[in-house]
Amino acid sequence: MENKLTRLDISYTPERDDLVTALLYMHTPWGWQDEGLKDGLRRLTVHFDRPEQSAETEAALLDACPDITLETSSVDNADWNSAWKKYFTPIPVGTRFVVVPSWLKDEPQAAQPIVIEPKMAFGTGHHQTTALCLGALDTLTSAGIIVAGQTFLDLGTGSGILGIAAAKLGLAGLGLDIDPVAVDNARENAALNGVEDRLELGVGSIDSIAADRRFDCILANILANPLIDMAEDIRGRLAAPGVLVLSGILREQADRVAEAYMGQGLPAPKISFSGEWALLVFRT
Repeated sequence: MENKLTRLDISYTPERDDLVTALLYMHTPWGWQDEGLKDGLRRLTVHFDRPEQSAETEAALLDACPDITLETSSVDNADWNSAWKKYFTPIPVGTRFVVVPSWLKDEPQAAQPIVIEPKMAFGTGHHQTTALCLGALDTLTSAGIIVAGQTFLDLGTGSGILGIAAAKLGLAGLGLDIDPVAVDNARENAALNGVEDRLELGVGSIDSIAADRRFDCILANILANPLIDMAEDIRGRLAAPGVLVLSGILREQADRVAEAYMGQGLPAPKISFSGEWALLVFRT
């Protein structure tokens, strides 16, 4: 069974887009394929490497949207990998970076490449929140706010893409994720990009970091509720001066997250949007 994946095909009416997308973001952060509209229904496809993941996601979707249509099937892992080669094309981000899949790593690129081996860990650059965070790194560097030699924390590192970008900008730091599979993928990607010496990786969350350790830049592309719950601990690890970049936040959640961090003494953030997703940038 290790060479098989569970495929979940999802069909629903377009007015359910925000709810379904939010649920998938929580349960399948490695991403999904949007097949577009057909016969008035939005159609999405998600792949799972563990059947129990699919079952949990199906239950959550049906609980929130009883009228949704779900179909499961079994596919070869090789088929999923081949699909990535079709859909994962180079992604320019700002003026500095282009995210490229590992099979294109030797091809010339117009900007500095961030090479990613797609696995079931979030962070290929296709998702709007990842692109928002990468764009923020680019903008903050252009403004001289982020500079080589600073330290960073990439909380919820996933594939390691944000930590790799920070390391390529000359920073050194720590990437943490509660999912060991994601951390393994991040280590593989760090090696592909030659930044192992500047990106320490480990399994854990904010509470696994010494209370007196500070970072010049903290990146956290997670979810609104965990970000709110961790506001005090994240604020406590941010150096002064420092910059905090938060995403994984739906547009309608942005003010609530901002208030949680302003309640910890941070000034009002700069908020920007891409589709239904928000990016919050705080400076101390």
